[in-house]
Amino acid sequence: MELPPPVAVRVLVVDDNRDAADTLAMLLELRRYDVRVAYDGRAALRSARAWVPDCLISDIRMPGMDGYALAREARTDPALAGVKLVALSAFSDARHVQRAAEAGFDYRITKAADAQELLEVLKMIEQIKELATRTQELAGQNVELAGQTKELLKEVKQEVKEVKQEVQELKKEVKELKEDRGDPTAQ
Repeated sequence: MELPPPVAVRVLVVDDNRDAADTLAMLLELRRYDVRVAYDGRAALRSARAWVPDCLISDIRMPGMDGYALAREARTDPALAGVKLVALSAFSDARHVQRAAEAGFDYRITKAADAQELLEVLKMIEQIKELATRTQELAGQNVELAGQTKELLKEVKQEVKEVKQEVQELKKEVKELKEDRGDPTAQ
């Protein structure tokens, strides 16, 4: 299996089952993701606000703040607006699928599913991050090129102005030469 390139995709894993959270974190670290772990919803929010991950993978059933409340809270925080939320839960019935969507999760994966599904979602997030980074680079280049174009246009306008002045001077000289020769078309 091919390892993803080092893009520094930041993943926050949230699960009250420490073994499950730590195991998933190790799997993702082996795939070169930058991973942090939180064991409850409140700790996850604190960590997400301080560290701002690209992806937050959360269990649903947790004591205190469950995954739904965590997602809703994350969606109200402007600093976390770009974070992709993944519900990783044993629940797969229609009611929980709907609740996950309403809470603001972008993706929902059943815990019993093969880890490949989660890795594919992370790969998409990685590609989105790469495209966003490249878009920012291109936008910066466009701003630089726009500035250079503006300067070139200014130079061209100045050169056109100078050429027009030279043409006026040449016309004046031609008129004077014609007058000196007595050319009737000089006027």
